[in-house]
Amino acid sequence: MNQRGLVELRRELERRLVELLGKPVHVVQLTIFALPCGCVGASLEVRNIVREDVEVFKDHLRDLLREVVEWTLGKKPDLYYARLTPSGYDVVSLTGRVACDECGKDFKGAADVLPL
Repeated sequence: MNQRGLVELRRELERRLVELLGKPVHVVQLTIFALPCGCVGASLEVRNIVREDVEVFKDHLRDLLREVVEWTLGKKPDLYYARLTPSGYDVVSLTGRVACDECGKDFKGAADVLPL
């Protein structure tokens, strides 16, 4: 995928989140990642999404993340989660992750993670 494609994908994801949630949402950054352990995935750094949005629209957000990871990496994610601020209210990022063998069986998240 080229630079223009990633910029357009970020813009489209932002548009779809605004449409889904019915309020202004900003996708600050779209990150495609590869971790040393072997996990890969995509993460959306977002603004103006709260915990309640994730709880209500969980299935739709999973579908959106599944599409992004399948389109960019050609694989279906095993893990879906939202990372929260320390208050536990605001969502910082939404992530779809294809887990490596170790993380797949051991991933329990952390205090600031809300599974999708």
